[in-house]
Amino acid sequence: MTSLGLQPIGGRADTAGMPIAAAPRLLLALLAGLLLAAPAPAPAAATSTAGCDVGPITNFLAADATQPGVISLVFFGAQGARVEFFECVDRRLVALGELASSPDEGGVLHDAAPWDCDRPSRDFRARAVLPDGTRVAGAYAVRTGSCASRFEIRVPRRVAAGAIGRVRIVDRWGLGGIAPLMCISPPHGDRVCRHARLARAVALATRRFRARASGRWLVELRVGAHRLHRTVTVGVGRASAPPPVLLATGDSTMQGIDSFLADELEDAATVRSDVRPGTGISKSDWQAIADAQVARYRPRVTVVSLGVNEGFDLPTAAGAVACCGEPWIAAYAARVRAMMRRYLRHGRGRVIWMTLPLPRADARTVLTDAVNAAIVRAGTGLAGVTVPRMDLVFSPFGFTEAIRYRGRDVRVRTADGIHLNVSGTAIAAKIVADRLR
Repeated sequence: MTSLGLQPIGGRADTAGMPIAAAPRLLLALLAGLLLAAPAPAPAAATSTAGCDVGPITNFLAADATQPGVISLVFFGAQGARVEFFECVDRRLVALGELASSPDEGGVLHDAAPWDCDRPSRDFRARAVLPDGTRVAGAYAVRTGSCASRFEIRVPRRVAAGAIGRVRIVDRWGLGGIAPLMCISPPHGDRVCRHARLARAVALATRRFRARASGRWLVELRVGAHRLHRTVTVGVGRASAPPPVLLATGDSTMQGIDSFLADELEDAATVRSDVRPGTGISKSDWQAIADAQVARYRPRVTVVSLGVNEGFDLPTAAGAVACCGEPWIAAYAARVRAMMRRYLRHGRGRVIWMTLPLPRADARTVLTDAVNAAIVRAGTGLAGVTVPRMDLVFSPFGFTEAIRYRGRDVRVRTADGIHLNVSGTAIAAKIVADRLR
């Protein structure tokens, strides 16, 4: 992966660094308007695996994994009833907790489960008995960051020969309770490896080494099958350049794609995730958000998935225009194009802006078609911009639960009929990574 400046040395994948201080504990509240506005899915056979059946899926369960290290869960439509939350692990239900729901927000279980390096793909369930005795249930799968995105190695770019070099290992999830293996290799000598043990809730460890030999030293962190590398120049010689930054941003449709991108690219890029559920170009100041992101991250590549929360009137010189006719598409395209130019950074960046798969609800299809048309128009003729047609990949003939992928039928949509599930986000990330390669 040497194109676009994505160099296969150094780097880290990172799903932290998200400036979402306005809602650090419950980004899912922003999703409530979207999910509650969508029509409830028709009762269908439960999607759970054997032993995890909680009954027919009737209500929306959503998982919020945008806060690094933890997953929060919300179950909509419980009408004030008590909600039980579970995770499906090894084909059995593991209780996570229960609480009384709110008639407005539903049942919200904050910090329901920590991220797990060994299980990035997670499967959750919830159930309740409504005041009238009706049993309701929901299911939701989410993909969190793997260990490829968990750690950061901070090393000096250059150390004087004979001096002490310091290596800092940062657990971006803030969980601790893990002991990755750190190896330091001099330019001509034996590699020395030892475990960097982080106690629970400890997010930082420091190691030292005596830089006795001039040349490039290799620092490697191993967590399972994942490898993270940094180089330190000792004495004379040119210090290695840090890997380029890839910014993964957008609304809830980016959730999951960002972590798969981190796995796909590994050390070829530093993946920064800034996911803002519930926002939209026609309802939020994404121009200002883009400016702040460019100033903070200076991304070499920006990957965007945005547009499921649209439909609001857009101001123009001729007055406000309503969704979703030609005037609205033109106004939306102008805003998208302006954002693309910001992310291009005067030729120093590249933009990959994904279109959206078509939703189940016909009423939302009109909106999604308008958003997609605007995205395609905005990217046309703009050097450095690529628009992968995810609508043609995941809904070539309209909404479908499954697609044919590499000779197999793969279920790619969540129960809400809007988002991609874990398999879907993995495919989307693969498409983006292939474009980068």
